[in-house]
Amino acid sequence: MDNKKTITIIILGLVAMVGILLFLFLPSKSHLANIDFYVYDTNDNFHYEVNERLELLVNDTAAIKGKRLIWEMGNGDTLMRNTDVSYTYRKAGKYLITLKIDGKHSVNKYIKVISGLEHEAIDSIPRINGVSEGYQGEELVFSAEGYGMDTWLWEFGESGTVDAYEQQVVYSYDIPGEYTISLQTNTTKYPVKHRITILPRFEKAEELVTVDSLVLVQNDIKKHLQAIADAKVSQKSVYYEHTNYIRNKYFCIDADQVVVVINDEKYNDFNGYCQGLHFLESNRKKRVSIDDVKIDDLNCVKSIHVTQSYIEK
Repeated sequence: MDNKKTITIIILGLVAMVGILLFLFLPSKSHLANIDFYVYDTNDNFHYEVNERLELLVNDTAAIKGKRLIWEMGNGDTLMRNTDVSYTYRKAGKYLITLKIDGKHSVNKYIKVISGLEHEAIDSIPRINGVSEGYQGEELVFSAEGYGMDTWLWEFGESGTVDAYEQQVVYSYDIPGEYTISLQTNTTKYPVKHRITILPRFEKAEELVTVDSLVLVQNDIKKHLQAIADAKVSQKSVYYEHTNYIRNKYFCIDADQVVVVINDEKYNDFNGYCQGLHFLESNRKKRVSIDDVKIDDLNCVKSIHVTQSYIEK
């Protein structure tokens, strides 16, 4: 009988010890699972470039306090520090950055580092910014976006010849129909194309409805972009909820083909732009305020012009 009591006591003691160990270690492991990091480009142009100082920011500084962090930069270099982590790549390429925490947990992230020539090439690709649907006799505004251009030859497909020679032009169609706009610049070998549908002349009441609908869509996109900017890095479900909403409701092409123009001077695809908005929450110095949003087409958004500013924390 005494042996049974002794065995029972030993078993209960072991169960208690296991419970204590689970209590001590499982919360820590669960907490580590929420840790993520962001690679922040210091020149704010949404590109990682050769010889640019990149800052590595952890989303939860409290969770890593007192822990041993090792950063593997994907090129053989290793950094061992918890705060004020920065690094500069000397060669272009795709790198896998790995953050190891106490040798028990790791977080991986791929980044692409581009050369100065690649950056120039990306920003110099001309794009036509303008609506994809208009009305007979309506004055439509089109502009060429991109760097390095100094000549512009516009053909709007109605006259059969060159119609304008400026970077930004105003054109009105006399006959309804489907047209292809062509833009030839000094930076392109072949013209850039843009399709547009011209509808019969509209009444004033219809014009008001169209304008109101456009404003509603722009304000809706603005609201969801601000929600992405305000979400914490750990709130991944919030990030995906708002990006998927915009993509599914307003895009007719892949999100990585939708061009986002920031403050009329910087360019990004939609996915890259939203990632930048989301991870800026990790930056203790500033937050993003979405001040205004303009789109090119009510029914099929292909480009978004965002006016944004920074709010110092």
